[in-house]
Amino acid sequence: MTDGGRIEARVRALLARAEHPATPRPEAEAAHAKAAELMLRHALDEAEVRAGHGERPDPVVYWERVASGAGGHARARTAAAGTVIQAYGGRYAVRGDGTRRQDMTLLIVTTRAARDALALLLPSLELQMERAGRRETDAYMAVVGEDAFARRSDRTRWANGYFRAFVVGYADAVARRITAARSGLRAEAGEGSSRALVLAGEQRRVAEAFAARFPVLGRPRTQRVRADGYRAGQAAGRHADLGGGRLGDGPPAIAP
Repeated sequence: MTDGGRIEARVRALLARAEHPATPRPEAEAAHAKAAELMLRHALDEAEVRAGHGERPDPVVYWERVASGAGGHARARTAAAGTVIQAYGGRYAVRGDGTRRQDMTLLIVTTRAARDALALLLPSLELQMERAGRRETDAYMAVVGEDAFARRSDRTRWANGYFRAFVVGYADAVARRITAARSGLRAEAGEGSSRALVLAGEQRRVAEAFAARFPVLGRPRTQRVRADGYRAGQAAGRHADLGGGRLGDGPPAIAP
């Protein structure tokens, strides 16, 4: 088996452990973090070898990913996936607005290696995020009295708001962990190293390709999310600052 095959086998094993319902949350989070770091390190190692041999760098590619509108949560799912994509050095735009429970599509520009890594990581993260969000939302609503809402629809709306905020917070925390891993790999090699130059080159090429594909973009539509659900999601995704608690804070989801 090649080095790439061994890495992929290890990553798939880690993600399978993270996805198993019996895996405790801290262990699942650690498995996701380790999988992301393995893929980042392997991609950088290969890029350094190519650069050392004078070969062409990893190509920049365009791809799309659908965020399900089930439950009316397409915008939250889009923001969640988008922040992880950005942490991997990618850029994205959005098609659709998620109204009437419609799907939305992320229009993504990354390196090929980042696309391949995200194709493994995102489905696993989304599965864990949705499971944790449902579980935490049910636990949260269990202590809210039935008489707290005049109508059942109000209660459902309140629960949905908590779930969406949880999803955004969870993804933000995961993205910060990926960003920290990328920074750690750069620092490990030192500024001015071939690895640092590879990362800088990838960032520049992705930005140029994105600007060429989307020269004009509309203003992103921001949405406030509930602070309680956002904090719970951050804790579940592993400690990160609450910030403003808005989809538009930090690098925003952007729409053409």
